[in-house]
Amino acid sequence: MVEAQALQGIKGPLSIAAGVRDIVFTSAKRHESEEILDKLDVPHQINLFSDVEHGFAVRCDLSKPRQKFAKEQVFAQAVAWFDQYLIV
Repeated sequence: MVEAQALQGIKGPLSIAAGVRDIVFTSAKRHESEEILDKLDVPHQINLFSDVEHGFAVRCDLSKPRQKFAKEQVFAQAVAWFDQYLIV
């Protein structure tokens, strides 16, 4: 739900984990975000996961292997990102 203007104001590292079937962070919104972030001089990454919807990292069906994998990868992504940019 972040608008382009807010995204343009990012001053520090940004990591996004998104689902292909996300009705909030749509493909069009993702591509727009990529274009904006590419123009900024800040570290950023967008990881995209198949077979998951908005909120998958907190409310997925762990009995579905692809959803479980995505959730576990998002956790690993967050830990790695924090280690790189927040731990002194």
